[in-house]
Amino acid sequence: MANFKGHLYGAVAVSSVAALGAYALGWVGMHKTLWMFLLGVTGGVLPDIDSDHSIPVRWFFNVLGVVLAFWASFLAFGHVPLWALIPVWALMFLFARFGLYEIFARFTVHRGIWHSWLATAFVGLASANLAYHLARWSAWEAWVAGLFMALGYLTHLSLDEIASVDLSGRRLRRSFGTALKPFSLAYPYASLGMLTATVVLAITAPTLAPVLAAGEYYGLDFGTFPSWLWGEEAWVQAARAWFE
Repeated sequence: MANFKGHLYGAVAVSSVAALGAYALGWVGMHKTLWMFLLGVTGGVLPDIDSDHSIPVRWFFNVLGVVLAFWASFLAFGHVPLWALIPVWALMFLFARFGLYEIFARFTVHRGIWHSWLATAFVGLASANLAYHLARWSAWEAWVAGLFMALGYLTHLSLDEIASVDLSGRRLRRSFGTALKPFSLAYPYASLGMLTATVVLAITAPTLAPVLAAGEYYGLDFGTFPSWLWGEEAWVQAARAWFE
């Protein structure tokens, strides 16, 4: 298994090349290029979130705690005295950092469902949805964001598999095949739950019109695709104009 530094450096290398390539192709502007790089690096360390004491899981729940704490404080603003916002913030942070963490740790196993192709699709679609619905990025930029998150995620899984090959001993370690797997047969309910969440994210994802338009621009024929994948005609025209 590659260590944290190995995953970080690998994600930085792959994401930097991919981000510069996306900028050179005109897929994203200069400002969004940095965001794509950061998404790729995040994806590169995210799979180890299922390791109870790893650096990524501590970072994730610290950031989640801060985000939820501010969210709770904003909701409480105007309904409680100003001095009460401090304990509201602190209690929500502690709940997320330790309460949600303990729940997550109890129901996750390292090299389980989070090390799979299904998890890659899940985080990619989740990133596209968040970029589109919350950050208000365009549909094209949202899909590129999801692609970068998935690329970083796959980089992590691939490095885990490479580390499972003992070249000096010419053998495969027992961990081989536990990272790049379609889903986890050992935990079928977790796999079913993530599959359900992935389908929901696919339904709520932004229109595929700009992605299909990009394919047409690069010579792929999507004429046989059902019209509902494209969305409204206005979407088609706007998407094609992006590449003209």
